[in-house]
Amino acid sequence: MRLFLAIDLPPHIKQVLQNQINPIYRDYPDFNWTDPKNYHITLHFFGGVDNVEKTKKDIEEAIFDIPNFYLYARSAGMFIGQKIVLYISFEREKIAENIAKKMRNKFHLQNDEKFIPHLTIARSKIPSKQQYLHLKKKLSKLSIDFEFPVKKIYLFNSIFSGKKPEYKKIAVFNLGS
Repeated sequence: MRLFLAIDLPPHIKQVLQNQINPIYRDYPDFNWTDPKNYHITLHFFGGVDNVEKTKKDIEEAIFDIPNFYLYARSAGMFIGQKIVLYISFEREKIAENIAKKMRNKFHLQNDEKFIPHLTIARSKIPSKQQYLHLKKKLSKLSIDFEFPVKKIYLFNSIFSGKKPEYKKIAVFNLGS
């Protein structure tokens, strides 16, 4: 199984986000848009896992003392790799960073990358410089403003069937108060 640990957005927040990105969604119908039901914020990607029960137990041990927290979305942005990725950025949250760090430590990963909470909303091929600048300007004009409490995190299985992945929740972990 291809597993990842993530924050799932509440259904009403997924709708709020969809409404807030709608202006850019309409302008770029050819982008590979993330289905709103799949909106999530990845805390840790495990990749292929054979022993799911051990992974669940290890996660439970690592997060036993993690309290609830809030996430605050503030802007849309993009980065360029082999494709462009449009994302929603969130204010820095030390508790979420702590979860990501605990996962790296628990699973002995030597990844020193700083955890930056974000939610991928779309992917596309790299545009021309003019298209890139136009898209960047449009993203900066989007009004992204929502917040939600995080009381649970989920272990997802990423299933590839067809063009887009399907994410299935296989475990839930309640955070403390």
